[in-house]
Amino acid sequence: MQPALASSAAPSQPAADALPTMAEIQAVIAMNEPILRNLWITHTYHGLDLALARHFGGAHLSWCAYGTWASKSAGRFIRGEVVWPLLQGLFGRRTPALAGWLTRVDAEVRRHTAEGNHRVFTELAPLFRALVDALDAPADERAPRIAALVDALRPGASEDGGQDALRRAFARYHEAALARDPKVQAELVLLANALVGYHEQIRLQAPIEAALRSPAALLVEIEALPLRRLLGDRIAQGLRGLMTRWLMTLELPEASIRLGDNVPCLADGAMFPRELAAIDNPELLALLRVLDRTPDTLAGSAANDWGRLEDRMNYIVDLFRSRQRDVTLRRPPFTARQVAAIRDHHCPYGPL
Repeated sequence: MQPALASSAAPSQPAADALPTMAEIQAVIAMNEPILRNLWITHTYHGLDLALARHFGGAHLSWCAYGTWASKSAGRFIRGEVVWPLLQGLFGRRTPALAGWLTRVDAEVRRHTAEGNHRVFTELAPLFRALVDALDAPADERAPRIAALVDALRPGASEDGGQDALRRAFARYHEAALARDPKVQAELVLLANALVGYHEQIRLQAPIEAALRSPAALLVEIEALPLRRLLGDRIAQGLRGLMTRWLMTLELPEASIRLGDNVPCLADGAMFPRELAAIDNPELLALLRVLDRTPDTLAGSAANDWGRLEDRMNYIVDLFRSRQRDVTLRRPPFTARQVAAIRDHHCPYGPL
């Protein structure tokens, strides 16, 4: 059973699947409890994607749909449901020093995962809410609102704290909402999603690296040499599989997929939706040449090292392209009862 987590900074209670207000998003950003905040982040991304869906013909997923399930997956680590049981299973007999090390590793992974979850939401959720407002505006107001949204973003590369990738992405979302050709629209949405994904993965580099380094970094601090040798042998043998199960698994509505494996084909055996089987958009082609090591196939999409940005993006762009019309990703991430508990500002009991 999980304890109730009250929050003085919790957002107000929205209707089920309602579009979150900007005030509610800011309240989530201000929350201090990582577990409850993660639940609100996941639920908020879902509401944002539902609002954007009607502007893309209901067919194409925005980045927020993928963000929903990535955040839900992160929640398992933030709540301590994965790392501690996994580490306990790796090691049989435990000494006090080993128990202390396991506890510290779990705490570090939880902390860095929560930091990344919060960091991305803080930057992107207000922008997607502003995008919804712009697209919902009367026709003669949409372009000026989009221009104002884009102009307010910081010039410069993502690596330097700039938001050029987001400036391009939100302009392309607007173009996609206006597009009438299904293929043109599909490619514009994919381009926008990939640009947002690239930007946020650059922002996540430090927390991801820190989480992956935690076991080894804390191991070398242990002063008991026999224990260090024992753990060193175990870590050397199991680290790859351990890291894969920690941070390279994505929980989707119908399956859990390993990010160290190739992106699975669709249910009908196809790799990509028909509109995205071949790419014509020059800007998208140029971006895929940078990010996708094996163009136009899911073979080779597996990430070898999730701590490397290029490995993550090689996987992510294929996932985005393959699942862009997968309506199962638009399912609610929580049951109605769980949503009611979250609205009541506490963590629901039972599995999430």
